[in-house]
Amino acid sequence: MRYVIIGNSAAAVGCITGIRKVDKEGEIVVISYEDRCYSKPMIADVLIDYPEEKLLYRDEDFFKKNNVRLMLGSKAVDIDTENKLVVLESKETVPYDKLLISTGAVPFVPPIPGSEKEGVFTFTELNSAKKMKEYLEKNSVERIVVIGSGFIGLEVAYYLREIEKEVVVVELLDRVLGKALDKRGSEIVEKMLREKGVQFKFNDTVEEILGEEKVNSVRLKSGEVLKTEAVVIAIGVRPNVELAKAAGIKANRGIVTDDFMKTNIPDIFAAGDCVECKDITDGIRKNLPLFPLAFEQGLIAGLNMAGKEIEYLGGLPLNSLKFLEKPVLNAGIVEPPDDSYEVLVNDKFDKKGYYRKAILKDGKLVGFVAIGEIDRVGILTNLIRQKIDVSNIKDRLISLDFGLVDLPRDWRREKLEKDKTGYKDWRPVE
Repeated sequence: MRYVIIGNSAAAVGCITGIRKVDKEGEIVVISYEDRCYSKPMIADVLIDYPEEKLLYRDEDFFKKNNVRLMLGSKAVDIDTENKLVVLESKETVPYDKLLISTGAVPFVPPIPGSEKEGVFTFTELNSAKKMKEYLEKNSVERIVVIGSGFIGLEVAYYLREIEKEVVVVELLDRVLGKALDKRGSEIVEKMLREKGVQFKFNDTVEEILGEEKVNSVRLKSGEVLKTEAVVIAIGVRPNVELAKAAGIKANRGIVTDDFMKTNIPDIFAAGDCVECKDITDGIRKNLPLFPLAFEQGLIAGLNMAGKEIEYLGGLPLNSLKFLEKPVLNAGIVEPPDDSYEVLVNDKFDKKGYYRKAILKDGKLVGFVAIGEIDRVGILTNLIRQKIDVSNIKDRLISLDFGLVDLPRDWRREKLEKDKTGYKDWRPVE
């Protein structure tokens, strides 16, 4: 059996792990235009001279132990589904018996006039982060505008302040993390970043990037002109589906797969940020570009590619900001869409430095926010995954000392300790 994987990040590592759980001998080939397997959530650390070797998600030893052939610096440009071949930019072809597409996501860059100028960067790949770091140093850049206040934009802004750059974040919405965090959580995050020295322009956007060859300022929709020597576009990402669609693979906003990570083309699977993933909190398939979910999907795809049928049960949206003075973590639904949801809040942030919020639907936990104190929140994610009725203990969910002792013994044994939704039985022993 010959397994071919396009992409070399979390989903690829999960796929290799899944295949080798079942098939110790089959050939595995990984094709990637990048030159290493690194942790994408950590690339902003490049700005503070974090050692690159510590950014590696898996080193060469992992691939050697799993007998994987790496084709790094090779870009897949076509898939011949009839003859089961991956066509590379070099015109070389790579045959496959089973194929995984894990092409990830690409940054969304709106058509802003001037975005082609020197000094404009996106921040979703290691090479782009390194190029920006080099540009800042070479050009003695002191002022940077960050477009977008999502997780990437805020992390970049934070680390730019760490190296004492002047940073202004421009956000179209009226608050930071407007699509990912509740209003109070956004207020707390903004306050911590302002204390760090990050400046914000809300309800506005960049209409034009000015300068001759290099950036020297930006014009906002409001008419204000901000002097700047570099711009980071961090508005978001979109699934990289072009290769799949060209091969006749069904895709909406992301590649469509069944519950076994199979596409509509025989022997082709997909996983990671390029796919539509079932959200376990509402059952809707959507884009959930999250590193841990990419690994899980790749793991399930690998198991199925190797003949072990196992269903992917869906992903839990889970985000964290651990670089701030106080850690921020949220999962599932954080703002109730209607009045059928119950909201519980424990807000002591201003006095004691913590904030907790729980969202319930029909007696079951479907989301939470934890800021400042995030100990034992893994129990909460398990309660969401297991869809356990928590009506009798709901008031305890937002307490800092909430723990396993609050749960009935039969829950602990049958639901949490034997939880299969995290695929713990199939994960590698670290």
